[in-house]
Amino acid sequence: MAATQLKQIQDVAGALLRSFQLGRHDGWTPARLRQHQLRRLNALVRHAVEQSPFYRQHYRDLPLHQQIDLRSLPTVDKRIVMENFDRIVTDRRLTRAALESEIGRSGPGSYFLGQYRVLSTTGTSGVRGIFVYDRPAWQIVLANTMRWRRFAGIRARLPRRLRICSIGADVAAHISRSIPESGDVGLFKLLALNALQPLPDLVAALNRFRPDVLMPYPSIAALLADQQVSGRLTIQPHAVLTHSEALSGEMRRRIAEAWQASVFDHYGLTEEPHVACECGEHAGLHIFEDLSIVEVVDADGAPVPSGMLGSRYLLTNLYNRVQPLIRYEVTDLIATTDEPCACGRPFARIVKIGGREEHMLLLRDRAGRQVAVPPLTLTSSLDVMPELVEYELHHSAGRIAVAAVVREGVDQHALCARIAERLGNVLRGLGAEPPEIVVELPTALERCRERMGKLEQVHVAQPRGGHADTVS
Repeated sequence: MAATQLKQIQDVAGALLRSFQLGRHDGWTPARLRQHQLRRLNALVRHAVEQSPFYRQHYRDLPLHQQIDLRSLPTVDKRIVMENFDRIVTDRRLTRAALESEIGRSGPGSYFLGQYRVLSTTGTSGVRGIFVYDRPAWQIVLANTMRWRRFAGIRARLPRRLRICSIGADVAAHISRSIPESGDVGLFKLLALNALQPLPDLVAALNRFRPDVLMPYPSIAALLADQQVSGRLTIQPHAVLTHSEALSGEMRRRIAEAWQASVFDHYGLTEEPHVACECGEHAGLHIFEDLSIVEVVDADGAPVPSGMLGSRYLLTNLYNRVQPLIRYEVTDLIATTDEPCACGRPFARIVKIGGREEHMLLLRDRAGRQVAVPPLTLTSSLDVMPELVEYELHHSAGRIAVAAVVREGVDQHALCARIAERLGNVLRGLGAEPPEIVVELPTALERCRERMGKLEQVHVAQPRGGHADTVS
């Protein structure tokens, strides 16, 4: 047996044990959970100061001999982390240059220096991120993958193994490919498909494999649901676990109706692959607070009230000790609540995901004052239109362009007018003066390799091609 394969089996075995340990945390009280977070935070900060030259300097004026006050710690962001990468990591052999090279040539099952998993982000936000996990931390990532499946009622079984199909990136260093392939040691029968494959190819592969569980991007799942309704796809998964994109209410409806299956959404980052996921109550996504701390804050860094969208949030990963991320800024707009869930778990829940801060549309009202329009406000108004198969919004201060794929038989001119009217009314309701609104109806939306095949609904750019109607 190859050394890499043996390590992979050992990591999955370790993850199984850790998964059972994490499962016991579901029965904790909120008070016990907070005590656990404080202990882990204190240990993480002191480890970072001892082992990371960056954090030793970053925290030089703080009284770290006392109980750590999380809000007293300065924040970091992706640019800071990447510019200081070699000083942040706690193993001096890990350099940004070496890992950049590793990403280009390694496969999903490889270990850098025999002990590290290396992941990367696409860099579409302007900075490409590189994140590294040692084997103990990677076992926690795999354990949390098992916990996510357990939330959805999915467990390994023998002699007939469950068939799980994952649809994600074709890049080995992307989390949507690295996790399923590194955890593939025979407990499940796994098929990993590429989101960039043509839709007919995905349909053919799924009809051959006939998965019990489907784990795709939400936008891919919605397209496949339409294929199921049309009869071209004939599978019967009993659960659909969506990830890596925003799941709209209309997508959820199409998926659930096509397969009469439960839909379990998931939210993760390369910096923390499992931030939150849904339980069987489907009342928000439980944040795995035993492994991370999430602080939702406004533009000034102050906490926001429960249920209110923040301007960003601060993530502290409590288990990655080789690349500590403490109060790391994430520009996703989320709202959380501490209200108890009927499932009884002690974790706070994400109850709304509103897009990214950098996708905010900045307009003016009649008096010339600035009005900030969250991406969720725009997408929510289109998600409820059943005529739309999928769409993208490209905006600037002077123009909103919608590229929409529509169902057959729709009056295209009338639909363009309705889309423009709907968006205009939403903006006026927020007190903003609507800019020029352009609606284009291409036959398909392009999925690019740079975005790992994901569909981003909101862009600060302009679409090209397709039939267009303009409404001012």
